[in-house]
Amino acid sequence: MDAYRQVVEALPDFLAKPLRSISPDTASRIHEIRLRAGCPVWVNLSGSLCPVGQLPGCPAELKTLCLTQAQVEEVFYGLCEGSVHTHQNELAEGYLTLPGGHRVGVGGRYLAHPEEGTVLQTVHSLNLRVARIKQLPLPCQLVQQLEGHFVGMLIAGEPDSGKTTLLRNMIAFLARQGKAVSVIDEREELWPPSCQHVRPPVDFIAGLPKGQAIQMALRTLSPQVIVLDELGGMEEVKHLEQGFFSGVDYIASLHAASLEEAFRRPQVAYMKQEKMLRVVVQLSGRQAPGQIQEVAAL
Repeated sequence: MDAYRQVVEALPDFLAKPLRSISPDTASRIHEIRLRAGCPVWVNLSGSLCPVGQLPGCPAELKTLCLTQAQVEEVFYGLCEGSVHTHQNELAEGYLTLPGGHRVGVGGRYLAHPEEGTVLQTVHSLNLRVARIKQLPLPCQLVQQLEGHFVGMLIAGEPDSGKTTLLRNMIAFLARQGKAVSVIDEREELWPPSCQHVRPPVDFIAGLPKGQAIQMALRTLSPQVIVLDELGGMEEVKHLEQGFFSGVDYIASLHAASLEEAFRRPQVAYMKQEKMLRVVVQLSGRQAPGQIQEVAAL
């Protein structure tokens, strides 16, 4: 099923029906569907946000729709399949994951409970991100780095710039080279269960904090390359450091709109200082997801 259609089918009929009627060409360029109480439906169209009413051929019922709090809650409970409790671990991190790997960001009022952890009290907005698996050619400069011993590589880009898409293609390239790759996919976003048939021959660890998963991979999977989506704070860097300079290369992604922004992050500055970081790949941005602006060797 088309990725956009898969997301739409998870919505209640009052939204799904008009969203289905959007032309395939327009639908293929929609990256996100944003639902907010008291607001019309907005979409991310090829990296630009706009009300859905501005789309060509938008159905009249969508143009005039202003979502109520009750409607947002109806959507939320539907996405949870009526069981919010089973999604508490994800919701504590501010998101839901739909079949197909589509992520739903959840905005609202949260409570930091001393015993139960972070608990969602009221939902006010939902951002449904359409996950598409795309094949992208890798530039020669990046291929040369991947064929060698690059030690540490960082993929930097702003949100929705295609970091996960690029990581998938890099992992597939490494697998074709016959390298043993361990993927730390805490939220199963790179290849969700429904997409396992297109996953290359790599090992992966999901459902654990990245630091713990990294140590598990080093002890048990004998990787040549470890890949993790979204590098965390200094604690994760310390776990990574134990494996550096031991023959294992690392690739991680990071939210940063430029190289300058990336180098201001304390964990990146530390990695650079300790010679743990040898290559930084900067993505072009949300207007051109997955496209590389620069491959910088440090």
